[in-house]
Amino acid sequence: MAEVAREMHVSGKWLVPELNARVRLQKPPLPYWGVAASYGLLGRVNEVSARIPSALCAIAAVVLTAFLAGRLFGPRAGLLAGACLATTRIFLQQGRRAEADVPMALFVILAMVGLALGWREDRRAGRFLFFAAMGIAFMTKGVPGVVIPLLAALGWFLWERRGRAALRPSFLGGLLVTILIAAPWYVIVWRLHPDAEAVFRAETLRRLTQEAPHAEPFYFYFYRLPVDLFPWIFLLPTAWMALRVDRVAREAARLPTAWVLGGLAFLTLLHGKQPHYLVPVAPAFAILLGGGLDRSITTGRGRWLTPMRMAGAIALTAGIAIVFFMFIEPRAFGERSPRQVCAGVGARVGKAPLIFYKFSSSACVFYLRRTAEVALDDAELARFLRDQPSAFVLARRDDVSEGMRQSLERSGHAAWAIRGEHRAWVLFGPGRPLPVSPSSGLP
Repeated sequence: MAEVAREMHVSGKWLVPELNARVRLQKPPLPYWGVAASYGLLGRVNEVSARIPSALCAIAAVVLTAFLAGRLFGPRAGLLAGACLATTRIFLQQGRRAEADVPMALFVILAMVGLALGWREDRRAGRFLFFAAMGIAFMTKGVPGVVIPLLAALGWFLWERRGRAALRPSFLGGLLVTILIAAPWYVIVWRLHPDAEAVFRAETLRRLTQEAPHAEPFYFYFYRLPVDLFPWIFLLPTAWMALRVDRVAREAARLPTAWVLGGLAFLTLLHGKQPHYLVPVAPAFAILLGGGLDRSITTGRGRWLTPMRMAGAIALTAGIAIVFFMFIEPRAFGERSPRQVCAGVGARVGKAPLIFYKFSSSACVFYLRRTAEVALDDAELARFLRDQPSAFVLARRDDVSEGMRQSLERSGHAAWAIRGEHRAWVLFGPGRPLPVSPSSGLP
């Protein structure tokens, strides 16, 4: 997302996203617009300015979660729900990444606030908010932004024995608001790029088939939940039992429960699964936790959960979670940044043509601040080098065969080894290797 936004910022072409100077229509543009606006407002293009929109959306999502839990269960439950979400592993991680999951989750939460205000409290403005937020969520990450809140609403209507509400003209007409917000960009892009329809259709339908990227078994999210909702997942049974014995709380819990069930049902049906897809469902778990823990304190069923003990436990757990998930885990287990590799490549290549061999990396393009050709096999590489004999070639060492190395050396390309944080790389370029500073990443 950071690189697409950078190319928007540099070129001034905000309508159609581009990645590595190629049109990218797989995702809606709203997150790209947010990051590009951050670049413009802060006057610099770097990791911090790329991550600020997601961080702001994460803060807003915590506030909205606390607000919704407060409307359902009371002010103390709202504070507990907000604290739980803010210190949950998946939200701490995704809230600092330049990705679309947290922004979409923000508008899913906003839609659920509209559902509660519009049909639980019978406010017309809340109903408009529900449909408008779904449209914005769709512009953030596509189909999940509409399907998750819509399934939650339909499930809640049925649970409340108000199924006819979904068939009323006002509800069906409200979907027009969602369409009017979500559709114009797609229509404009389709007029500019006639093949966009095939891209949109393939991106949507492919996730329902076994050809989807990141295909996982149907039970994937059930063993991911304890990991991604850590540490608060272990208090969920206590919270759920407290909600079950209190009639008012049990009725209020129907809405976040329908949210959880609808979201998990939709995500489970998709063959393409990744842990961060759970982000728009995490606030519902936090609301159930906040409501249940609040009732445990109120009813005295959990006498060990006195207000002082609860405050101390939350503060201690939150502190440990923030330190571990934001500072320790990313360095010990997280994906390493290609920043060091790109520094070495940029020092050597300069403005010469560059080819990525058997890989494509938006992160490398972002750190290099330039575009690169992508050769997926030896035939494509030979064709690129025939047209641009002075081009450099960057490859992962494991992808470099002896035949490829000899062929490049015969054409006058020398090889440099590049140190990466978690992978060895090789850069081929015209000329002979020259000594460079170790700080550049080239030995």
